[in-house]
Formats: sequence, structure tokens, C-alpha cells
Amino acid sequence: MESRLFADAADGRLHELSPLAAALVASGIDTVDSLRHYEQKAAALVGQLRNSTALAGTPREQVEAIFGFLHGHVLRGGYDLAYTDLRRVLDDGRFNCVSATVLMNYLAGQLGFDCRGLEMPGHAMTRVRLADGVLDIETTCPHWFHLRDDSWQPSATVTNTIGAAAPGDRSKAREVSPIQMAAMIYYNRGVDLLNGKRFAEAAQANAKALRLDPQNATARGNLLATVNNWAIDLGNSQHFTDAVDLLRRGLVMDAKFEPFAQNYVHVHRQWVDQLCRENRFEEASQVLSRATAEMPGRDYLRKAQHEVRERWAKAIAAAPKAGTPAK
Repeated sequence: MESRLFADAADGRLHELSPLAAALVASGIDTVDSLRHYEQKAAALVGQLRNSTALAGTPREQVEAIFGFLHGHVLRGGYDLAYTDLRRVLDDGRFNCVSATVLMNYLAGQLGFDCRGLEMPGHAMTRVRLADGVLDIETTCPHWFHLRDDSWQPSATVTNTIGAAAPGDRSKAREVSPIQMAAMIYYNRGVDLLNGKRFAEAAQANAKALRLDPQNATARGNLLATVNNWAIDLGNSQHFTDAVDLLRRGLVMDAKFEPFAQNYVHVHRQWVDQLCRENRFEEASQVLSRATAEMPGRDYLRKAQHEVRERWAKAIAAAPKAGTPAK
């Protein structure tokens, strides 16, 4: 299913998959049967909404009715940061800003409205384009339409809804396509995996997000942080060769990301110290020679060879001489 998604999205537009299907695949669906099950579940909601008496009035009133239906019949379980996976949202009714925005866009889109996602650092919202202007909707807040004209209550209510200060900076918001919304799902998965120290899977999730949305600076930053934290974890576990190799690859991705260079030095400090404590001084010297050639401008790498020679000399002086009984 992922192969189908990436092939379909290769030119920046969806042709075979619907926006909902793309979001479901990004959530982790990997079989046609599972995709059909959740598409049918979502379609039943659209049918229920069409058959209701709620869709009367002006376009803005209709959008408000769709939003009320979403929170009254789908998002019943309350806000939960971990609920990006649309399968869990449709099954359990809990939601976060990304999943709520995807479903709002789906319902309104199925009823003929032009919907976009709004992405900003740490947050997502819905934007509906109407004849008289755009309507931005805080999808995590069930009472948004009652409060949006108040100068302070929306922010306060969002804070109460999600249990934290309202995230995101509206001045940095950008409209995103359905493909880019799917990328946000991959990014959120990457955050959860990184928090669980599942570094390889976190890196893959963020790489997939960037494949769908190369301009997603948040996903790029999280990919770099994942590689960096993975290398630190490997170094702390004394897998020094793997840690250094990972940092080298990180520097190829972004030579200006300073934590890679800093931790390249840090891991070498750990590695050299371990080798010296094991009296493997020649190997420590060779490790430093390679590192200094790769990164000649770092103070520790320049000075460490002298420190290794001093420790080597002290170890030789402290070693028992041949024929001398041990005390």
C-alpha cells in the first residue's frame, strides 16, 4: 500500500488514491481489505450526514453543521496527542489535531466544500475556502464556532481542550495538500517512535514524510534529531563504529547541523577513552588519526593524540618488568 501511495503521489497530486485513503495508508494500513473497511466506515458517516437535517442554511452554517456532526458522532473520545492513526480515531473516537483535520476535510470535501489543511509548527487546522473568504477552523475544539469571534476565548478554550497552551504560530501557517497532510501523519508517527527510542523506524517515518513533502521543515528537523539521538544512544551502548558511521551519514544529509559535528567528537571521546582503559592505545591512536583527517578543525581531536601518548607512556611505566615478581 505504501508503494502505491508513493507512486500515486510522485507528481505532487493524487490520482488513484483519495485523500482519505492516502491518510489511512500513512497511518499504517497495508492491505486492500483493511483500506476498504475504513473507507466504508468513513463513507457511512458521510451518508449519515447527508441524510440528516443539519445541512441547511448558508455555506458557513453548513460547514458549522459538518463540524458539529464530526464532534458529535466521530470525535467523541476527546483530545489525545497519540491519536494520529485514523484507524484508532474511527474506532475509538479520540483524536489529535492532525487526525481531526483530516476527517474534517474529508467530510466537508465529500459535501462539496474546498478544504485545505493548515500546517504550522506543532499544529494543524482546517481551512475552508468559501465565496466570501476563507474560514479557518480549530478542529480540536468542539466549541470553536461559538467562540471564534471572541478576542480571547478561542485560545483559552483550545488550551482547556488539549491540556496545554495552544500550539502553533498562525503567522507561520501554510496551506497543505492532502499529500502533505499524509506527510504530517508520517511525521507524527516519527515523533512517537523517537520518543520510544525506536530510532530506525523513526528515521524511516520522517524520511517518508519528506518524500511526500520535501518542504516540511519540521519533518526534516525531526529526521536530523532522530539520527543524532540514535548515534548518541549507540555511543552510550559502546557501539562506537556504528555511531560514527551514522553521524557521517548525518553530515552528508546536512553538513551545517552542528549537533552532528559535536557528537562526532563526543562519540570519539567515549571510544578513545574506552580503548585506553583496555590498554588498546595503538588502536585509539588510529581511530583519532582517521577522525582528525575527517574533521581537522576540532580542538579535542587535535589534542587527543597527545593525551593518548601520555596515557600509553604511563601504562608502560606502570607495567611490571619481565622477571620482576608481582607485588
